[in-house]
Amino acid sequence: MAISTTTMVESALALVPALRERRLETDEDRRIPDATIADIDALGILGTTVPVELGGEDLGVDGLFDVCYALGTGCAATSWVAGNYAIHNLLALMFSPEAQAEMFIPGERLPRISTGFSPARASAVPADGGSVITGQWDFTSGVDSSDWVIVNVMSEQGPLAHLIPTAELEIVDTWHTVGLRGTGSKDVAAKDLFVPQHRILPLGVTIIAQTVGRELYPSPFLRLPLTSMFHVALIGSILGAANGALEVFTEQTSAKYGGLSGIQVGARPEVHHRLGEAAAEINAARLAVRATFAEMREMGAVEVEPSVLDRTRWRRDAAWAAKIAVQATDRLYAVGGAHSLFVDDQLAQYHRDVTAGSHHYGLSYDMLFAAHGQARLGQEPTVPML
Repeated sequence: MAISTTTMVESALALVPALRERRLETDEDRRIPDATIADIDALGILGTTVPVELGGEDLGVDGLFDVCYALGTGCAATSWVAGNYAIHNLLALMFSPEAQAEMFIPGERLPRISTGFSPARASAVPADGGSVITGQWDFTSGVDSSDWVIVNVMSEQGPLAHLIPTAELEIVDTWHTVGLRGTGSKDVAAKDLFVPQHRILPLGVTIIAQTVGRELYPSPFLRLPLTSMFHVALIGSILGAANGALEVFTEQTSAKYGGLSGIQVGARPEVHHRLGEAAAEINAARLAVRATFAEMREMGAVEVEPSVLDRTRWRRDAAWAAKIAVQATDRLYAVGGAHSLFVDDQLAQYHRDVTAGSHHYGLSYDMLFAAHGQARLGQEPTVPML
């Protein structure tokens, strides 16, 4: 039986202590621990975007954002991977019914799907009944625990998404980073790999929302451009992690005294100001992004096609929220004291992860603000895959 967003958020928040306890293991191993993967499956987040008839909860992308925010409060990497698995399940609903039947199997857990969307090092050759692909794709978050990977290959018809069992790909360990290490966003590679036609999807149809999923399922989010929603896990995890930094800073500051002065750090007026300002920023950013997903639900429900202004505004607000999350976390980290210099410090880890997440192409502040400015001036935005 499907559960509510409120119930799933409460369950996600209940996981926060365990996620924080495993944070160093997650960071050092550069992947999500098996125990956390089991928690993710049990939580049901992978089903937020999946219809009930396929074993999901059908809470929508707005519900997914709420759950990602809650998980991110405990661990940004866990939220990032779990949320991406979930939004990729929405993409999975746009593939052919035959491909869907391979992924969504009655009585089995929902699939964990990673993606590698940069086609720069990939090529495809048409073959009888499909294509033969060769290439290497980076940033495949959560690939170590995934069942499938969707990789992008350019063709004369435009970008083509190829759905491949993870077991048929080579995982290349390139993920040595300063932040979000636990996402394990390694490369995957293939050489002369055959992909049947029913597992190939022109990505152009996902931008105009004319997919198989729209015909088969009633979700309002299948009636909107996928590119308007694909950043949900990114911004949900970043804002959640900023909130986690706020919580940890508050806890640390309440118990911390100056090493030389002996004065309680929490008694300093400048700390009060920074704490209050950071809390306001994080809350404002969360509300702004949540409002965009609520608006998407309303428009999808009545099948209103969003304008270029709508699409650029939604992406602009997410990029702004990511910038605000970094700003708020920077503000706290600046008065975190000498102990926040240590790699294993909890505030330092939140700071690294929030900063790293903001570097994602899908949250590029300069690019997406410029795109909205172009749209407001009646110009065609130059941002691809908008």
